[in-house]
Amino acid sequence: MKIFLQLILILWIVMVPVLIISSTVNALAGSFELYKYGFQKYKISEVTGINDEQLKQAGKKLIDYLNGRTDSPQIVVTNGKSNFNLYNDIELTHLGDVRNIVQLFKILQIVSIAALILAGILLYARAGIQKILGGIQLGSILTIGFTVVLISWALIDFQSLFYLFHMVSFSNDLWILDPSKDYLIMMFPQEFFNDAALFMIATIIIVSLIILTLAFSLQKVFINSKSLTA
Repeated sequence: MKIFLQLILILWIVMVPVLIISSTVNALAGSFELYKYGFQKYKISEVTGINDEQLKQAGKKLIDYLNGRTDSPQIVVTNGKSNFNLYNDIELTHLGDVRNIVQLFKILQIVSIAALILAGILLYARAGIQKILGGIQLGSILTIGFTVVLISWALIDFQSLFYLFHMVSFSNDLWILDPSKDYLIMMFPQEFFNDAALFMIATIIIVSLIILTLAFSLQKVFINSKSLTA
């Protein structure tokens, strides 16, 4: 029974970073404000010849696609001379791969919530609320440690981190696009992903710190209340 309880505690601790990270990824994957920020900062309208209103429509269509609300991200745009499909076949295939990753994080979010509920019930029944709060603190610290490593890597050599992510995430090289003709990479240059990664990591750290502080404060409250009733 002691080994079983330890395994449940480990599951609880590990699922904390899984929930925080997957929830953050899902939030950013559905954030048009992030796209809007990138379009404005990197003057994407000038780079592509596509006006801001069409970029807005393309961004929202892409978000709907990645989140499973539409079957295709394709949209017809104009550069002032002719109408054309925004994405070619390679870009569409790559976006399909990206959507699979986004859906995976949605599954991870659901699984982590279910695992935390189950583990939380078992821990509370066998070890009490303090074990739960202690596990949350350890999980938050684990999350912060992991993201600090990532942000340090990104600041030192984002190119290698970017490359490793794509090598691990994709089974093909369709993510290697031509910025002279492929609109997907024109709309989302590497600098955009650099910014997005920093936003994501900063959000994860802030959320983890908030959760860590709340769990620590609640644990102190329970300890003080026990000492008063003893």
